[in-house]
Amino acid sequence: MHLVFLLLTSLCRSIVALPALDTAASSRDVESSLACPETLPPLPGFDYPHLMIPISSSHPDKAYPNTLTPNISANDMSVIFNFDVPEERSGQMCTWQFLFPQQNQLSTSYFKLIGFGTFHFSLSALGNGAIAGTTTFNHQPLQANPHGFPCSVSMQPGNAYTVGSSLCVPGLISLTMSSTDSHLEWFEDFNPCPIGLYMTYSPA
Repeated sequence: MHLVFLLLTSLCRSIVALPALDTAASSRDVESSLACPETLPPLPGFDYPHLMIPISSSHPDKAYPNTLTPNISANDMSVIFNFDVPEERSGQMCTWQFLFPQQNQLSTSYFKLIGFGTFHFSLSALGNGAIAGTTTFNHQPLQANPHGFPCSVSMQPGNAYTVGSSLCVPGLISLTMSSTDSHLEWFEDFNPCPIGLYMTYSPA
């Protein structure tokens, strides 16, 4: 009997309390890893491109149709994005953002990125934009490039980037996106998580 008691005592002393699993913290970590790099305000608090027209330096006189899957390639394919600033936004600040989630954060879209991820943006003069079936590399919208344009942005998945801002003036305006070191293709989509180039508004 005494031997049994000693064995039980020894066994109890050898039991080590295990740390409790913080399931709430684990859940927060998962939610954080899946959080979109940026969310868009409800419409009409933002605008998406109304036309996305590719142009090619290797086919400078070829006119391409509108696309939903922009394709940028190094030193060749660029894309012109048309935006229409509404009258009620006059005097506000227009900001262009490129939203670039991770692949596993996309529910209805995709992207393919090859290269270093350096992209160049230029801004047209007011009233200038691409025309489907007419705009070519040799016949592009007139560039004005105020307010910090043209600019270069190094982009990688899992981030959101402010490309630039300008005082909102009602009418057509366009941004041209190109690259010298990368290929990027994506499906422009503002479903969670949104991906692509968008214009948002804020008080000036």
